[in-house]
Amino acid sequence: MAEQVKTTTSSLWRKLAACYELLKVLEESSLVLMATYYVTSDQLDQINLGFIQLHQLSALDYLASTLMYLKAEKIQEAMILEEVYDYYKKLPSRNESDLDPASGKSNFYLLELELCHGKLCEVHINLWGIAREAVHREVWVSRRTLAVGVVILTAVLLASPVLVLLVRHTVNTIQTFSRSVEVSTQQLVTEKQKSDLLLSRMLPLPVLRRLRAQRTVPAEAFDAVTIFFSDIVGFTTISANSTPMEVINMLNMLYKLFDGKIMQYNVYKVETIGDAYMVVSGLPQRNGNRHASEIADMSLSLMRSLEGATVPHRPEESLRIRAGVNTGPCVAGVVGTTMPRYCLFGDTINVASRMESTGEAMKIHISDSTKQALDQIGGYEVQSRGVIDVAGKGQMETFWLLGKMGCFQSESPRGPRLHDYDQNFMELLIKS
Repeated sequence: MAEQVKTTTSSLWRKLAACYELLKVLEESSLVLMATYYVTSDQLDQINLGFIQLHQLSALDYLASTLMYLKAEKIQEAMILEEVYDYYKKLPSRNESDLDPASGKSNFYLLELELCHGKLCEVHINLWGIAREAVHREVWVSRRTLAVGVVILTAVLLASPVLVLLVRHTVNTIQTFSRSVEVSTQQLVTEKQKSDLLLSRMLPLPVLRRLRAQRTVPAEAFDAVTIFFSDIVGFTTISANSTPMEVINMLNMLYKLFDGKIMQYNVYKVETIGDAYMVVSGLPQRNGNRHASEIADMSLSLMRSLEGATVPHRPEESLRIRAGVNTGPCVAGVVGTTMPRYCLFGDTINVASRMESTGEAMKIHISDSTKQALDQIGGYEVQSRGVIDVAGKGQMETFWLLGKMGCFQSESPRGPRLHDYDQNFMELLIKS
């Protein structure tokens, strides 16, 4: 559309330019005709002849420009002007004899000039008619374009309030969506933190990181770790004489106490099965030969924390545990996909379990390998229990871990206080 308007405007400009040039031709031609008509033999001299030739040349130049515009527009009047142009090209070669009235040629010369001037006037009238039509057409197109623009502008002005309302509604919708996305993102981050916390309680953090990065975690062999087992003395009898809620309440209290205590040591809680509580040191992150001392210090701390403790729902009955510790090699890895667990395998775990099952209430029963590891570290008070028969292992000399010299001070017997289980059930699942 823009290209078409540009072409139409150029055509109109050429037609108007042709009219202007042709008007100049008529002006120059009239001067030549007038000068030739009134010249006499007495007046014919070099100056008058030069004046006539000068205007003849000017008319010829203007006529050439007019022809150029008419040919560009392909107007039929260009053929008439070509004849006039050919005649005007011969005019400068006229001499004084052609213009002298006495020679008899001047009348013929004037007749030719009048004929050419008449043709120029006729072409000029036709050309102005063509230009007038083009101008009228251009004005009509411009008015139509203006009318269309006015209609479009009116429509835009009328539609503007609607568009503003739509844009405002869209902006409000986008803002609401953005706030919703932000809230959802915050909720997602919160839920991810909760899931990470739950996963960290199922798997060690180093293993969890490798599991996320590699999808699978290969099993590892550890040359030396120390394993702790404990259970509640008389748990079967207590369970038989208690309601399920009372049993869960008691275990919840005990495990929360233990979980808080073991956070102070370089140990990892493997699992709890019933009243059994299993802790290991030396994996999944190796800690040199510190694993035995870490478990020993933790065991002494747990025993001291239960001094004077009673069964929550049976205050007259003491809450006592027995513990067993063993040191040796083992293999650890993640087992399962639906509920993956970090499990330990090896004879060291079996011996630690035997140390716990053959132990006595509120005593820490350790194997000979653990005793040797503690002796290398030094500072622990150990008493021999003698040789006992251990199922699956035969005769073994075992020991009691009594304490650590110079590091523990006597504590006042104070049993842990139990909170209502129903109020803390969500805290048991996840602490957020």
